[in-house]
Amino acid sequence: MPAITHGCKGCNRSPQLSEEKIEVLVAIAIQHKQPHELTPETVQQARMNACLSCPSLQYGTTCKHCGCLVHIRTRLAASYCPSPYGSQWEKEDVL
Repeated sequence: MPAITHGCKGCNRSPQLSEEKIEVLVAIAIQHKQPHELTPETVQQARMNACLSCPSLQYGTTCKHCGCLVHIRTRLAASYCPSPYGSQWEKEDVL
């Protein structure tokens, strides 16, 4: 069987997601959330900036420590940075 060079670990599909697909997935993930379950825009943006500069970000979308889409994880108030090397998010943003 030939080696797959562009697929994810579990299949041969590309792990790259378009902006449109990301928007759809975020909308699905947060559609039934109450406002207190979501982060304010400023916190979400600070978290996202930390994720985008993190060396553990894969494909520009996925955390290598938990496999989540950071576009979703940064929106959820109860979420935390799963880095085993310490949170990449500011303490005040996690609360």
